[in-house]
Amino acid sequence: MSSLIRAWGRIETWLREHQCTSALSALHPPASEEAVRSLRDAIPYPLHPHLVQWLGIHGGAPMYDAPVWPGGYVPYDVEGLKGGPEHMEDMLEEFHEQRDEDPEHWILDPWADPLWLPVAGTNTGESLLIDHRPGDTYGNVIEVDYEDNEVTAVRWKSLGEMIRLMAESLESGSPMPYSRQYSLVPRLDEGPPRYLNWKLEKIQGC
Repeated sequence: MSSLIRAWGRIETWLREHQCTSALSALHPPASEEAVRSLRDAIPYPLHPHLVQWLGIHGGAPMYDAPVWPGGYVPYDVEGLKGGPEHMEDMLEEFHEQRDEDPEHWILDPWADPLWLPVAGTNTGESLLIDHRPGDTYGNVIEVDYEDNEVTAVRWKSLGEMIRLMAESLESGSPMPYSRQYSLVPRLDEGPPRYLNWKLEKIQGC
């Protein structure tokens, strides 16, 4: 059993112990081998193993019914993942068009790459992507947020690290690392229904 699978098991245990299962119950069951195979065929590069491991636990969720990842992110299902490469092409084209309009004053880093795969989204338009480029960035979890000063930012080294840190934060009640200036603090909202909310808090001294 992989460390990612073990960490997610700890998360599900915590959610059930705290009667916080509304989002959890909306998650799809594990993706079938056939579904994962069809996804591999649709993506023009090998899938990161952590994504494959995640799909073996839950094959995504209906948007926007299961914000179980930090920041209110809902993991995409297999069909949603298949559209990732085309979406990245459109986003990259948009980036080049906007940069070309004012190249002398353009300072933003690209918000798309052919080897970035969107894996989760929020109901306000933010996205999480897994970097599939070879090298030191391979597997990084990137957040794309048009409202932030950093349109793109690496949040975690991998999906496995994100889920491990999430489990540790829930069990200890301590903040979850997010950026140099902010952390994510788990909070239970009584609802109804009861649900987990990750509050963005500024790190003292930053």
